[in-house]
Amino acid sequence: MNAIRKTKAGPGAQIVDIPIPECGPQDLIVEVKATAMCKSDIEVLEWTPLVAAANYKLPFTLGHEFSGEVVQVGPLVKNFKPGDRVAGETHIPCTICYECRTDKQHICTNDMGVLGRNVDGSFAQYINLPAISAIKLSKDADFVESSLLEPLGTAFHALQKAEIFGANVAVIGTGTIGLMTCELAKLLGATRVFAVDLKPSRLEYALKLGADVAINSLEQDFVTEIAKHTDHLDAVIDLTGSEIVINKAIDALSTGGRLIHVGMVQEDLKIERFMHRVVYRELIVTGLFGRHMFRTWEPLMNLLDAGCLDLKAYVGETMPMSDYQRAIDIFDDINGRAILIP
Repeated sequence: MNAIRKTKAGPGAQIVDIPIPECGPQDLIVEVKATAMCKSDIEVLEWTPLVAAANYKLPFTLGHEFSGEVVQVGPLVKNFKPGDRVAGETHIPCTICYECRTDKQHICTNDMGVLGRNVDGSFAQYINLPAISAIKLSKDADFVESSLLEPLGTAFHALQKAEIFGANVAVIGTGTIGLMTCELAKLLGATRVFAVDLKPSRLEYALKLGADVAINSLEQDFVTEIAKHTDHLDAVIDLTGSEIVINKAIDALSTGGRLIHVGMVQEDLKIERFMHRVVYRELIVTGLFGRHMFRTWEPLMNLLDAGCLDLKAYVGETMPMSDYQRAIDIFDDINGRAILIP
């Protein structure tokens, strides 16, 4: 089968022919029908310093946002059968460590598998997916739209941490996950949603999806602009990973506010006057790693089953997997994900 593989350290990847994976006793073999290009995939392709420092064992197949059809089921799997449509949870927990036994499987510390990193991912015709990391879909689920469930879950988890019901929230960075966060925030009961970005087209799209106020941070100081609309900002979801943005977000937050890191911070982060700006104001500063298994997935799937969300809004463009370079080239110019079809 064809797969996009990282075969050596440094920029680039190759489409190579590799065997279809074998099915373990607790695994599924899934025929990948659609798989989305994530910013983190691009960072692996570019081999950024943060990626290089992870010391991933080469070679491996990239990709982690996908949906497909089960074609083979391991003998110990009870809840899936061939023909089922599934999406994938990126994390593969060990199920036995302290974190896994205390409702934190998504941050398993026992050499957790991560699709497209230390476990072969979804930029391929077939993927071996442990059943514990498979999300069952309806029998008529759209494969292209369902490939977006993984980033949608990340947005949902960020809002779970932010406790945004009845709150004012700023979403800084309106790429695909940021746009999803804006829509979900309103759906989950945020009173005001402030979308902050550099690109007018993304800000306009954020307003269509539910944001109340759009702020172009190239032209306006978002701390000042938010203060014009409210005297308290309860939560910030940062998707930029920028030290400058994070420090400004701290200034924008009210005392006792919540700062949720989603964007990847590429270098050491300096927070100025930490005691006075964070500690004495009792800010809650936290990160997240994907979705909470399964406290994110269950309510999120309920929302989708009830028709509360239309994932077509986040399909930027579809293309054959062989055109993956185009997905990279247009990443910053489209609203939504570029979807690869194996």
